[in-house]
Amino acid sequence: MAEINLGSRAETVLNLMRDVFRGLSQYQEDAFLHTELSMAQVKALLAIGKDGDPSVGVVAKELDIGLSSASQVVERLVKAGLVERRPHPHDRRMTQCVLTPQGEALRRRFQAGPRLIREWLERLTPEELTQLEYGLGALARVAAESQREGDGYHGHQ
Repeated sequence: MAEINLGSRAETVLNLMRDVFRGLSQYQEDAFLHTELSMAQVKALLAIGKDGDPSVGVVAKELDIGLSSASQVVERLVKAGLVERRPHPHDRRMTQCVLTPQGEALRRRFQAGPRLIREWLERLTPEELTQLEYGLGALARVAAESQREGDGYHGHQ
């Protein structure tokens, strides 16, 4: 009987997690569904915003692609009005990739998830937040143990 209860509670938690992810996807879906950018361009846009005006070489490293490919991706972002190329202030041989205001706004929309989760967490009572921290800590521990043990997905349901 305890096993059935545990399974039932696990299913309830899984459904609650789905509800949270659905809530997040409503905010991010619009950015991803209504963009003309390729996935490589989205990744480059996020990398440029993350690394504080990087060179094309840094973007290439971040995306694990060649310099020529990174240059082409950045050029498409420039043509879309999302990125500008500017000379490096201390080394004129280098060019920096800088998000335009439009590029920064789009990057923020793509990265709305963590901001939203923080806002939602701040609306919990201290007791609720403590309980959630405890539960997620336990789940993270099991996930880490599973990774160390080499447990992949084995089709268990």
